[in-house]
Amino acid sequence: MAVKRARFLGELKRLRKVALDSSILIYHLEDVEPYAELTEAVFAAIAEGSPLAVLSTLSVTELLVQPFMEGRRDRLAVLERFILSLPNTRLIPPDYRIAREAARLRAAYGVRTPDALLTATALSEKADAFVTNDARLRRLKGEGIGVVVLDDYA
Repeated sequence: MAVKRARFLGELKRLRKVALDSSILIYHLEDVEPYAELTEAVFAAIAEGSPLAVLSTLSVTELLVQPFMEGRRDRLAVLERFILSLPNTRLIPPDYRIAREAARLRAAYGVRTPDALLTATALSEKADAFVTNDARLRRLKGEGIGVVVLDDYA
C-alpha cells in the first residue's frame, strides 16, 4: 500500500486544483477502508494548499441526508463544521451555467444527474482533476479533466 499511496500523493501534488466527489468526504468522515488512508492524504495535501479544492454544494446535500434522517443533530454539527472549515476549498453552488453543462454531460455520456452536476462544477471551476471512486466517470476525460479513481491506489 505504501507504494500506491506514494504514487497517489505524487499524482495529487502535480495538480493545481481538484474537485471532490461526495464519496471522498463520506469515506473520509466515516473512516471507510481501504480508502481512509487515501482520503487522509487528499485532505492533508489540500490543507497544505497543493492542490486547491472545489466542492459542489450538492455534496453538502448528499453528506447531510443521513444525519437529518437519523435526527443526529450532534453528527450534523460535526459534519457542517468539517465542511465549512476545509482550508483551501471553495464551496460552489450550481448556477444556470453549471446546470446547463450538467445537462450536456448527462446527454453526451449518460452519467447520473448528481455526477453530471459535480463534474460540471469541476469543469466550470477549471479543476485539473475530479477525485472520485466511480471508475465510470473516466469517460469524461474527453472533456479535458483528469479523473482520479481511489480504487487505482487502494
